[in-house]
Amino acid sequence: MKASTMLFTFYDWLIADSSLPKGSGLYCPTHIVLIFILFGWIVASFFIFKKYKNFAFKLTKFLCWFMVISRIFRMCLLFFTKTNTLVEVLPWHLCHLMAFIFPLFYLTKTKKFFLPILCVTFFGGILTFVFGDYYQYSIFTFLDIESILLHFMMVTVVTSCVATGYFEINLKETWQIPIMLVLLIAHASLGNYFCKDQNFLFLRENGLPFNLFPGHSHLYTYIILVLFLTTITIVPLLIIQYFKNKHKYKYYVIG
Repeated sequence: MKASTMLFTFYDWLIADSSLPKGSGLYCPTHIVLIFILFGWIVASFFIFKKYKNFAFKLTKFLCWFMVISRIFRMCLLFFTKTNTLVEVLPWHLCHLMAFIFPLFYLTKTKKFFLPILCVTFFGGILTFVFGDYYQYSIFTFLDIESILLHFMMVTVVTSCVATGYFEINLKETWQIPIMLVLLIAHASLGNYFCKDQNFLFLRENGLPFNLFPGHSHLYTYIILVLFLTTITIVPLLIIQYFKNKHKYKYYVIG
């Protein structure tokens, strides 16, 4: 049965068929509630992980495996139901890619070039919650639920790494971040080349509900957003590092 009768099949729900009843779209009450839950969880989990480090390590390891398995299942589902081609189901989107790269780094305990992985995973998870349209249908489809859980897990594993001290952020390594962004853009551009109807990393069409430069490329808006996120991330770290160094120097002089 189709949307005209407000009924749908399990299969419609499973693959997010376009015949599902339409939802309220971005920034509906459900969206706002989820955003508050996400940010509340980030704060709460930081203090929980800081206090219970062993629990945080075990949970992070579990979530890494869960992210990989859930994404593989999603890819298989979309391919075998002929919703997407084999090339289209490959991890081209940023968060889809990070669902494999972050676990690869964490599970192998690789810390070289880990800073940009942390940043991209964390902000990718947040931005999808703030701007992602999980609300085009009146219900959450299976694909919506899987994606929402994935992005919750993305911010959780990064929060765990920072709160437990598993990875200590070194500001001298921030030069790695633009390199990571260039690699991601190149990767997504390759996906857009092979998949003509896709919009990986939202490079072809604006993935945001606004454009700061009407009449011009939406990529300029992306640049401003990246600079803004970089600033609000690095400035607090610089302040914290400054007071830490000042305190150490003071202790050294007094001692």
